[in-house]
Amino acid sequence: MRVIHEKAGKVTCKTAWRDYFKGYFDFMGQTTRAGYWWMMPILVIVWFLPFFCLLFAQVAKLKIQMSGALVLYIIMVGLLALGTFIPTLALSVRRCRDAGLNGRGAVVLWLLNGFASRFTTGTQAHAWTLISAIIGLTLFSMTLLKTNAVTTKSDNPLVKFFLRQRAA
Repeated sequence: MRVIHEKAGKVTCKTAWRDYFKGYFDFMGQTTRAGYWWMMPILVIVWFLPFFCLLFAQVAKLKIQMSGALVLYIIMVGLLALGTFIPTLALSVRRCRDAGLNGRGAVVLWLLNGFASRFTTGTQAHAWTLISAIIGLTLFSMTLLKTNAVTTKSDNPLVKFFLRQRAA
């Protein structure tokens, strides 16, 4: 494993792909917008291709029975999901860090989002859904921001918890 410190303007599809796997457990480095957005379409295709294959088979009225091939297929999709979960999480944390969030701030936002999304049904569903949507949009916007876009010079402990200090 190596520490990923991508530089703006220097990331190609090949380097993004290499950094994705070489930084498998690297949550401390930084990933540029290009490094993040080169990988996301590839990952979406990889994650959803098996789903669309099964959907096509269902639409085409192909009979999919519980055979050894289907079980093997489900196991392969599960292993693919498990194999890409950690590096995708690391990629997202690095991207948030590059935009200016502290790693712990990004983790707290993800945990709050997960907590809020658990309560999107019931009596207070609208409030929790709004909270989850706001946090999700905030995290998504971090992937679109330039490097160090939300760093701070504040001495406020809460701000310093979520945002990285701006270099002098």
